[in-house]
Amino acid sequence: MKPAVLFIILLIAFTACNDPQNEVSQIRLKGSESMHAVFQQLKADFEKSNPEIQIILEGGGSRTGLDAIREQSADIGLSSFEFDLNKELGATSKVKEQVVAYDGIVIITNENNPLDSLTNEQVEKIYEGQISNWSELGGKSGTILPIVRDGNSGTQKFFTEHYKINGLSNTAITIDENKDIVNKVHSNVNAIGFIGFAYFSLGVHEIKLAADSFKFRAPTKSNLLNNSYPLKRGLRIYYNDQMSDSTKAFLVYLNSDNAKSIIESFGLIKAN
Repeated sequence: MKPAVLFIILLIAFTACNDPQNEVSQIRLKGSESMHAVFQQLKADFEKSNPEIQIILEGGGSRTGLDAIREQSADIGLSSFEFDLNKELGATSKVKEQVVAYDGIVIITNENNPLDSLTNEQVEKIYEGQISNWSELGGKSGTILPIVRDGNSGTQKFFTEHYKINGLSNTAITIDENKDIVNKVHSNVNAIGFIGFAYFSLGVHEIKLAADSFKFRAPTKSNLLNNSYPLKRGLRIYYNDQMSDSTKAFLVYLNSDNAKSIIESFGLIKAN
């Protein structure tokens, strides 16, 4: 090949690589593990229609998501817990909040555990260590293994505040991710844990929870819709009011029919 021709080819390739129209912009999302699975699907669907935009999705927990917005190390923070933004960021903060969906926290036990329901007091005592054997609840004798989330988890914060748990059982173990909690409960007949709706699967048993003095409610979509399930919560995003066009495009996408279908495919309720 003649040097002049080779030079022209290389020049065209260099120009194409440096064409601003070919640049890929990035949106960084960070936070809630409970929201990770559904946002993986939302990310894939959005990128399919917007190949010029790449979404970087990281977990770490709801606290991590809010801290990332505070530190401006993420464009969107994901949180399964409603933080007091005035308290966390100050009254002059420009951070915005939007609930994108509703789900519920599901308490799970091993599929061979015959326990069907728990009262508020029983949940509290299990996680504080005051009830330590399944026989105390009418089950087969076995030392209860409570599983909790890490300190950055919005699910953990919501759960402990709801049940007014003051100090965790000495036998409790910490597992960071929902899917790993499911696997642990599936493999240990004495384990009990709590997860987001999107992670419930076969191989574990869901517990009905006390909604009032007389009724127990299963973690179903219909009970979320009628607000009778006691562990219903909002899944929310945080973002700064000054944002890139790419971030704006993703926020618009979250209100689309495609996003609604994906969110509801995980058993969640799309927020209006």
